[in-house]
Amino acid sequence: MKIQVLMSPGCGHGARALEVVADVVGQIAPGAEIETIAVATLEDAARWSFPGSPTVRVDDIDIDPEAPTGVALG
Repeated sequence: MKIQVLMSPGCGHGARALEVVADVVGQIAPGAEIETIAVATLEDAARWSFPGSPTVRVDDIDIDPEAPTGVALG
């Protein structure tokens, strides 16, 4: 299982999102690694197909079924 938390610098919700993800992963997939990815530039956003901060993906699928599409930095 691949778990990623992508966030832009200064994201007001990034730290809390990471806490919640760590808590849930600890309960359902103990030992699974959580990768934190900083998305600091528009180039980073394009590379990661980053729709906004924070974004949480499991096996490359956004956990929010209503997540916006496209690329954004923020």
